[in-house]
Amino acid sequence: MRSGGVALRDSARRLVGRDRERELLEHVLDRSRDELAQVIEVVGEPGIGKSRLLGEMCATANRRGWVVLAGHATELERHNSFGVFLDAMGDRVASLDPSDLAGLGADLVGELAMVFPGVSVPRDLTKAGHERLVLGVERYRLHLAIRALLERLASSSGLVLTLDDLHWGDDASFELLGYLLRHPPSAPVVLVPTYRPRQRPGRLAAVLTHATREGVVRRVNLGPLSLDRVAEFLGPDVDEARCRVLHQASGGNPFYLEALARVPEVQLSAMAGEESRSGASPTVQSRTGVVSLDGVPSLVRASLQAELAMLPERVRLVAHASAVAGDPFEPDLMAAVAGLSRKEADSALDDLVARDLVQSTAPGRLSYRHPIVRAAAYEDAGVGWLVQAHARAWNALAERGASMVQRAPHVEHAALTGNDEAIAVLVAAAKAVAGRAPADAAHWLSVALRLLPDEGEGDVRRLELLTDMARFLGISGQLWEARDVLHEVLRLLPRAAADRRVRAVSFCATLEHLLGRIDEASALLLAELRGLPRLEDGAATALQLGLAEASLRRGDVADSRTWTGSAYLLASRHEDRPARATAASFTAYADYLAEDISAALKHCSHAALLVDGLTDGELAERLNGLVWLGWVEHDLERCGVARRHLERGLAVARATGQNSLLTRLLVSRGRVLLWQGLLVQAKECFVDAEEAALLVRSPWLHAFALAMRCQVAALTGESEQALRLGEEACRLAGPPADWLSLWTAKLLAHAHLMADDPVGCSSILDIASRDPVLPLVDPARRPAWFEFFTTAALALDRVAEGEQWAARAEATAASLVALPGRRAFARLARARVLYASGDPAHAGTAARTAAAEFIKSDNRLDAGRAWLLAGTATATTGERPRALDELEQARVLFARCGANGLQERAVRELRRLGRRVPRGVTGQRNPRDAVGSAALTSREREVADLLVTGMTSRQIAAKLYLSPRTVDHHAEHIIAKLGVTSRAGVVSALVNGDVGNVPDVFR
Repeated sequence: MRSGGVALRDSARRLVGRDRERELLEHVLDRSRDELAQVIEVVGEPGIGKSRLLGEMCATANRRGWVVLAGHATELERHNSFGVFLDAMGDRVASLDPSDLAGLGADLVGELAMVFPGVSVPRDLTKAGHERLVLGVERYRLHLAIRALLERLASSSGLVLTLDDLHWGDDASFELLGYLLRHPPSAPVVLVPTYRPRQRPGRLAAVLTHATREGVVRRVNLGPLSLDRVAEFLGPDVDEARCRVLHQASGGNPFYLEALARVPEVQLSAMAGEESRSGASPTVQSRTGVVSLDGVPSLVRASLQAELAMLPERVRLVAHASAVAGDPFEPDLMAAVAGLSRKEADSALDDLVARDLVQSTAPGRLSYRHPIVRAAAYEDAGVGWLVQAHARAWNALAERGASMVQRAPHVEHAALTGNDEAIAVLVAAAKAVAGRAPADAAHWLSVALRLLPDEGEGDVRRLELLTDMARFLGISGQLWEARDVLHEVLRLLPRAAADRRVRAVSFCATLEHLLGRIDEASALLLAELRGLPRLEDGAATALQLGLAEASLRRGDVADSRTWTGSAYLLASRHEDRPARATAASFTAYADYLAEDISAALKHCSHAALLVDGLTDGELAERLNGLVWLGWVEHDLERCGVARRHLERGLAVARATGQNSLLTRLLVSRGRVLLWQGLLVQAKECFVDAEEAALLVRSPWLHAFALAMRCQVAALTGESEQALRLGEEACRLAGPPADWLSLWTAKLLAHAHLMADDPVGCSSILDIASRDPVLPLVDPARRPAWFEFFTTAALALDRVAEGEQWAARAEATAASLVALPGRRAFARLARARVLYASGDPAHAGTAARTAAAEFIKSDNRLDAGRAWLLAGTATATTGERPRALDELEQARVLFARCGANGLQERAVRELRRLGRRVPRGVTGQRNPRDAVGSAALTSREREVADLLVTGMTSRQIAAKLYLSPRTVDHHAEHIIAKLGVTSRAGVVSALVNGDVGNVPDVFR
């Protein structure tokens, strides 16, 4: 075939030149059923063969019995919320019986119902739960539900989930993908996203870059085909000379090669000559701005245009209409877009199928053979015709009762300025998706605003849409964009609209805080306050409280007291109960910062009384005050009431959509739980806090949550994870210059210390020694910091430095008479120095006193640390029985807290003194310190009962919807806790009650 085009209908479907990549993906399928989730990204330029490689993988997985779900994102529908996941999973989920989802629980099924139309909302799902979703709060709960669904789908035979053309994905899909990469399903799931690297959106890039850095994602880069592979692709009928021409023209890109091979040789030479004479760029820009042929060589584009130009007029019209109707599209809608009868449209459609431009993808659904072909067909249509075509699509969808979300993409490309019906569709679409995809909601409002006539200052409708848009942008984490929109709101709002201006300014100040710009927030609030018509109006209260909060964040006690006092008086005058409660909370915290503990305790009680007297509706008006109240209550060692207030605050935040406060409330609650030694619950809070921070996209909130996760991981013995989390927190917080960056550096040093790497503490010790008063640290927290520095210095054999830090702890604690838990850190620091100085007797006495004070303040974890030192010191004096008792108290406290890292240290000391503690007991969750089978968790008991029946790991995994590896992990725990050496021993222990080597301390 020297002069004509090459018929490639068969060869184009063969996967050529990808043997290595195919073997890698098959290897993943071979291994993944025995492992947890794996992620393989397939990357390459348009037409390079990503989709074909996925097709081969899916076919192989199908033959091997995997569940295969394939989805792809599309260019015109890139604001279809969760579009690529719905495309992959929608039909499968709709086919599930409600009983298949029952094991997920009503709450998670309710989350799924917000995204998957085929899922019914459970009857017992509370109304509040739906309102929370509608408001876009805690979208990570929806992500958790989808993760649980993937685990359920993968439980029996494994799941392959492909996400093709993810560069066209929507923001909600990127959020979900990020969650799945941070929290991979605990089941054999193979996740395979593909994308074009040069078209990768920033949000997708951030998600994948972080996952790649963490080693979660492996990459397959698809490059061009060699000349030999091009010859194989084209087949034996094409001579060597034409192969060389096509290889050079296509750059070895399979799709470009396929398109150019259809062009007769003479025509191809003419096209190349024309390009050379005109000096045209080898690539061209998109003409419509709606779809993109950017990066596609002009020769390839010309060949596609020629292929379309040869179509009969009606067939070409149907080609254009098919490109508008969707990907995939339904013939009914396509006919309406074309303005043809169904019979006329079907006849033309048959021609498109025969020419291999369009292919059937499912009964009643068709798609272009490649997204580039769809883009070429769309651009081949006239701009004016496209406007009318999208209008016909919009009307056809409306006649069929399609949702506003389905109509919105066509409205965007069809409507003219001032079209009220179009604006109404866009606003309704925004409201429909705001809960699960606030970024898409903001987009639809931006389109509505573009269509809205500009009526100048005081334009009520524009102000309402801008305000909602700012809220959706803020919820989706686009903080700078939300801030800019609010500035436009303030420009349009007249000074006389004081209340509305104050709300906008307060929201804008919140965004500045989330961006770490406290000074800018203060300046904005102060400028608005000075511009109020009357400074004694109720509107001034909110601004003064905002200024008071900014002062607290800076640690400026004097300013905070000034603004708080003024706000309290105004709130009392106007009988503004929520504002009074907030002012009282700020006052208590300011007293605490000023080291006036007695005043702080008094004002804390007063604030608590005011808060408890508020309804939830009133509390929602000033919920930030509750954050500060819970914080100061914890610092004043009122842990029980702090937990109660923070849990109420979380409930109100969730019910009213106050996303910006979620991370702070979760971290605050987690800190209380951590103080009380409830590490498992604290960890859950901090993980949720991180997810909330990621959704808001606030670097300092993210660092805040990561630092707390670092601390918990260090205590639970997960040293590698603790160091990784701490390093990431420090990267986000920056070098130690403010309280957050100093705090993250300290917690990273703590992780190093817990990992037996005291050298990793040198940096924070050097930084702290430059200003040992620690002015950036709250006064009542300084004894704990000083005790840590004492421990770190002694671990580095810097005894003199350790003595100095201990002395500072004692000096600071002298004014904290009412706070035994804070004083206890000073006593523990002194005990450490005494022990290091060769005085174990006095060290033991000081440590025992510290332990008693920690217990008095409900701080079990640090009480365990004190008992550990007391027992170690007492052992040195030769009092073995007392030392064993003290070390056992430490071990039991650590076990109940879940502090595996510290528990292992206690166990080492016990063994050193001759106490038998079997291997495998430490590090297992056993909050009641129970014996034998009573020590098993509920899940371990389930696994153990099935082991008794003789089931294998794979059989148990299928029954309990776990992976075999997870079952093996549980079996190891069971064997250790029962003191046996094998699974047969487990059977004997549970059937005959023959518990093995249970340690003496349990008897």
